[in-house]
This record gives sequence, C-alpha cells and structure tokens, in this order.
Amino acid sequence: MSVNWNWEHAKHLLNRAGFGGRPQEIERFADAGLEGSLDLLFDFRERALPEPKWLAEYRDFDGRRFRRLSEAERRELRRRSRRHMRELQSGWIEWMIAAPTPADMLWEKMTFFWHGHFATSFRKVKLPPLLYNQLGLFHRNAVGSFAELLHGIIRDPAMLRYLDNTQNRKGRPNENLARELMELFSLGPGHYTEQDIREAARALTGWAHNAARFRFVGRWHDFGEKTFLGRTGRFDGDDIVDIILEQPACAEFMTRKLLRYFGFGNATDDHVQRLARELRDHDYRLEPVLRLMFSWPEFYAAENVGRQIKSPVQLVVGTARVLQAETARPEFYLYMLDLMGQVPFFPPNVKGWPGGRAWIDTSRLLTRYTFAEILTRGEIPEEIDPRVSRNPDLEGKGAGNRSYRRMMRQRDLRIHLDATRLLNGEQTPEATVARLEEVLLAADLTAAERNRLEANYRAYRQESSEQQALRTLLGDVMTLPAYQVC
Repeated sequence: MSVNWNWEHAKHLLNRAGFGGRPQEIERFADAGLEGSLDLLFDFRERALPEPKWLAEYRDFDGRRFRRLSEAERRELRRRSRRHMRELQSGWIEWMIAAPTPADMLWEKMTFFWHGHFATSFRKVKLPPLLYNQLGLFHRNAVGSFAELLHGIIRDPAMLRYLDNTQNRKGRPNENLARELMELFSLGPGHYTEQDIREAARALTGWAHNAARFRFVGRWHDFGEKTFLGRTGRFDGDDIVDIILEQPACAEFMTRKLLRYFGFGNATDDHVQRLARELRDHDYRLEPVLRLMFSWPEFYAAENVGRQIKSPVQLVVGTARVLQAETARPEFYLYMLDLMGQVPFFPPNVKGWPGGRAWIDTSRLLTRYTFAEILTRGEIPEEIDPRVSRNPDLEGKGAGNRSYRRMMRQRDLRIHLDATRLLNGEQTPEATVARLEEVLLAADLTAAERNRLEANYRAYRQESSEQQALRTLLGDVMTLPAYQVC
C-alpha cells in the first residue's frame, strides 16, 4: 500500500500528530509529500519551558519548615500555592497554543501524553514547584527515551509524594508506586503477580524526596535479596525498571497506548508488534516509533479519518492555535477546560483521563458549543449568560461551577481573532463555507449543514460587518458535530 498524498492527508497528520494545522501549514505539508512532511514534523528545535517567576520562593522550602509555620502562615502558603498553580496551568496552555511549528506541536502533544500517562494531581501533591519540575521531565523527554522517563519518574518528587513512596520503608513497605509502575506505567495487568509488586515495593524503600529534590534514605531501604519477574538479586528501584524494560510486554503496552492516543483506531496486532519491535530496537526512543506510525498508509485510511473525538485540550489548544486567537485573559482557556473536564494537573485519578465518548456527554457538549460562541464573538453571548438568561440547559453543574462564575464576571474577554486568515480570497458564501470545511473539518458536511451555513452567512453579511459575519459563521462551523472530531 502507498499513500496518494494530498491536502486531506496533510490535514489529518497535523490533526493527529499535533493540535491541527493552520492553512499555510497544511499547504506546506501537502506540497512536501509524505516523507517531506515527516521531515518537517520531526525537525525539532530546542524550546525550553519558561521558568515561573515564583519558583524562587520555594527553593529553600522543606517539610520541616512547613511544620514550624503558624496556622495563619500555612493558610497563606496554601493560598499562594493555589495561585501559582493556576499560573502554571494557564502558562502551559498558552505555551502549547504558541507552538510555532508543527514539530513544536508534536513535542507539546507528547509532553501532554506523558502528563496523562504518569498522571499526578495537585490535589495531593500541593506544591507547584514539584509539578513544574515533573513537567520539565516530561518536556525534556517528550519524544526522547521512555526508558529515561521510567527511571526518572521513580525519582520524581511529585510522583513519590503522590503515590506515598515517602512512607515506603523497610519492614513497612507501601506498594502504591510499585503497583502503578507496572499496572499503569509499563506492563499492564496480567504481566506481573502480587508477589512481584511486594518485591518491587521493597526495592523502592527509602526512595524519597526533600522538597523538590530526590533523596535516597539508606536507613529506610531494604538491602535484602528480592525475586522480581523471575530474577533474583539485591535490587533497588533502578534495577526494577531495567528488568521491566526487558519484558516484551512493556514495549507492547506502550505502543498500544500510543496508538490509542494518536487515534490509530484501525491498528492491528501486527501494527502493535512492528511498533513494539521498533521501540525495543531503538532502546525505547520514541521518535523512530512515531515516524514509523505516521508513515503507514493505514494511518491515513478513510476509516481512520475524523473518528477520534477531540479531547478538551485538543479542542481548546488546537482551536486557539489554528485561529491564531489572542486574549488578554488567557485564564479563559483554563476555565473552559475546567468545564469540559480536563484541567492540567488535576486528572480524576492516577489512571488519567478516560477520553473517547466520555468527552461528549450532554453538559460537556454544550460547553464545547459555548466555547465556540465565546471565542468567535469575543464575549459571553446573552443567550448563554446566566445573569441575563434563564436557559435551563445552563443550570446545575455548569452554572454552579466556581470557574464558570468567575469567567462570567469578565463579560468582555478581549479576544482578537482575524477570521480572514483562514481564507484564500474566497468571496461567495459557497466558496467561503467550502474553504472553512477544507481547513477546519475532518469529516464532510452534510448537504443540509452546508446549505444552512451558506444561508446563515448571507444573512450575517446583511446584518453586520464582513469580519463579524465571518466570525459568526466560524462559530457556527465550530458547533457542528464534525468539528468535535479529528
């Protein structure tokens, strides 16, 4: 099989490998062919995460100091930590939106993949610098080595704190990290025993942290002999990871998860085995595996296009980036993600976000449509503003949500969006709708949808300026079912 490369294939690659392509990016990829597009996609440049200004406040902080604080001082520290956490969340969202090239998009999308794979929540960790440092671990190794990430995560203070490994001591082992290390991070159920979990927990005793730094506490460590996955020795945490990486199930587990993440719904067991072999042959480096996946004709088959429901992050980041929207209040994006159910650093549990159809229940689908309305109008529309509307669909979870109420107090979100950037000189309603379909939608419009959009656009042009009419049409396109998939 081969790919008869065209605009639609280029758009599909940018949708799945990134957050979506701007018109000029799709055109460049379409002209470059498959191999040329992959060269552009993997043309990485160093783009280090910006360091938050507040990070210095925590450099000398440790748990002993916290215990000496008064209750008032503790409350103030918690208040500042929550504010810093919101700044970290908003800053990361802006960073993803600002990805300057498709290669940067892929890098950021893989960084978010690791955040979901090694899910860690601020609710329990509580200290923003720990989560910032963990994000740095994911970002440095986004398309690098899974082996390095797995070794890094068992030394990561945020993960050690989240999974209670600071309580894992000789004679009183805590099995949380050992269990999730195998079940969720590397092997999957059925490829280890309860005894393996116990022995891995013994190997991880004494692996702790002091504030934002890893610390090995020898007096807490069990230096005795352990038997793990058929091997016997005086193992520590690194030995456990090395043994896990030797298991064929590890590479297969990771390739299946990558296939799901990139929406390769028609992948077969043969695809899994070929990717797993590629992963092992390249010492668990991700770049060769991803390049192979994106080169397969099956990835571009019709049954694999427009079939992945966009996650909230994919929807929000991709929309803002493709439209090159700018807002003076970037926390708006964070509020919308809160309502859609995917806030960075607040996964529902250690398994991360379930994804798929869970993203489009009734209330969340309404929020997606609300997001489109707000972004294209630049303000909270009256018909969805609970202060002036009695819309029953907004009652309950959405209207009662604290983030929603805070956002509603900022009626003018000062959003700048030039919708003409999507066009290529189109003038008529028919040509304009066709262009938006070509750039923004992975699934075809129905005849009824196309006719309705064209009629609406004619009416908008009579009622408002050309720019506002186009923005309103854009909002209509973004509330279609076809815009919810990629």
